[in-house]
Amino acid sequence: MNQIFRENLKYILAVLFVWAITFPWILRNKDTILAKITLTYNSFFGYPNPRIAHSLIAKGDAVLDGRKEGGTNVLQTISQFFSAEENGKGIILPLDLALMEKACLYFRSKEHVEDHFLELTWREKASDWGSPLFQRMAPQGELLLGPNPKDYWNSHIEAVLTALDYYKRALRFSGPELLAPKKIESVAWASCRPSEILLAYKTHMVETETYVLKKLTDLEKVPSGLSAVQKRSVVLSSIKRSDFSEVSANDYLESLLRQILLTGMKNFSPREMDDIYERILYFVGADEREYLKFKFRRAELYFQLGNEEEIYFQKAATEFKESSNIQLASEIEDINLPALLVHEFESKLKQAESYHKLKENNKSLVILDSLKPKLRNVDERSVGGKKDDILKAYHNLTRSVLRKLGRYEEADEIPFNE
Repeated sequence: MNQIFRENLKYILAVLFVWAITFPWILRNKDTILAKITLTYNSFFGYPNPRIAHSLIAKGDAVLDGRKEGGTNVLQTISQFFSAEENGKGIILPLDLALMEKACLYFRSKEHVEDHFLELTWREKASDWGSPLFQRMAPQGELLLGPNPKDYWNSHIEAVLTALDYYKRALRFSGPELLAPKKIESVAWASCRPSEILLAYKTHMVETETYVLKKLTDLEKVPSGLSAVQKRSVVLSSIKRSDFSEVSANDYLESLLRQILLTGMKNFSPREMDDIYERILYFVGADEREYLKFKFRRAELYFQLGNEEEIYFQKAATEFKESSNIQLASEIEDINLPALLVHEFESKLKQAESYHKLKENNKSLVILDSLKPKLRNVDERSVGGKKDDILKAYHNLTRSVLRKLGRYEEADEIPFNE
């Protein structure tokens, strides 16, 4: 061995010298290098590659399925996590993702509560933390208490994260298929990682658009010289028409909606959310019942951004005005007309508030005056009862606008809300 080492010493020293020089550069550019390796790997196996994606998903499913069989030899190694003193049997409780999600939400809601106040009562364990998945494990005639939620969550989290890793790896190969993001969502809630859901559906959105753009480019259906926004319009049009059988317009739209509805505004940067709203509005179209709702929500987003850049209040006013155009939905057969009238009133009220923020109070007052004949849609005469929040906002805004215009007596005549 020593002789071999001496004979190859110069080569070993050369390798060490090269490594010492290149190591800092590799460390600085590791992400770029790994990305290129991944692209090469993907191109070698083909992309997207449903076979690899489904294989990885199956491995993740197998990990979870193995934890759903309570009382196996493997699971007995974690028996210390369960309250053997209370159940008397030391029974191993199987995996239930819904129960893990519930435990996650429970302890997040109790973040600032002393530990001794978190101890569950007998009744809570029996009624609130039961699960049909492991009720069958109770001996006949005996009541199986639910687990301590924190210990139960800790006992399965490693396996759930392993499955999550498989699903995320599958996402690299799944392309426009929606299965991997759905799998990620199922375990992300249980593992207290909702941000993974946002990442999964956003990745699906981007990968679908990239896949369609490549297909269209290969077919020479993308005119040269288009801007990025114009290319996106071409791609969205193709997805909506379902030009390619492997790309589902419904799956793509679901991916957009999940980003908005499941993760919430707090998990997005506002400008990212605006891009999503733009895509959703393109898909639902002005003749759809959802169009006005998403117009309103996009206007709310602009109103939020107006606190940083005043120009967004002007955009908000425009969007709220378009959102108030209920003629677009009034001819839908089963439309809820009272709810539509409330939507119209609230949209115009928010339009007036946007002008108020811009200090264009004369414009704001014109809109507020136009709402007076429509107060019956939100006061005690409205179908379904008075809409207190909207009515209070109307009076407060009217009072504020009048005062800004120096009309103090009129402002004082407006009653404070009951």
